[in-house]
Amino acid sequence: MKSIIVALMLAISVSACGEKEPQAKSVQSARAKEAANSINFAENSEIDNIKRRLELTSNPGAVGFVLLMNQAGQPIMYTGVKGKITSGSKRLTEPDRLFSNGNGAGVRQASSDEGTYGSSDSYVYFWTTSGQYIQWAGSYLYSDKPLRVKIEPLVVDVK
Repeated sequence: MKSIIVALMLAISVSACGEKEPQAKSVQSARAKEAANSINFAENSEIDNIKRRLELTSNPGAVGFVLLMNQAGQPIMYTGVKGKITSGSKRLTEPDRLFSNGNGAGVRQASSDEGTYGSSDSYVYFWTTSGQYIQWAGSYLYSDKPLRVKIEPLVVDVK
């Protein structure tokens, strides 16, 4: 009889622990949100730079300019870019894998500021202002204003 009572008490305590975990997580989440909202910077250059970059690159109709360079830094191509240069490994869907948080539990990867998943890859791609798709696996310089190049690129996009 004692063993039945002990088993019942153990089952009740285990089920109660299972119910408290989501509540603890929601309390922890609420506290984290409260802490994040309590941080108030009068001025912060890092945050301002991130916000300005997101505003600049979030406009799909924006026009920018890119200089593609070879390994020696010689200009290969100079062209206008419609929209944004995007890393080849960026995805719109969340990866189907968990990352260890160091305590044996898994955590999901958060999306980037642009709402994409994945890291920067060895190539980027973009569309020129004339609608041509370009994929590049080298160094590049991007600007929202035209660039002045002293060494003539081997390829110049004509409209």
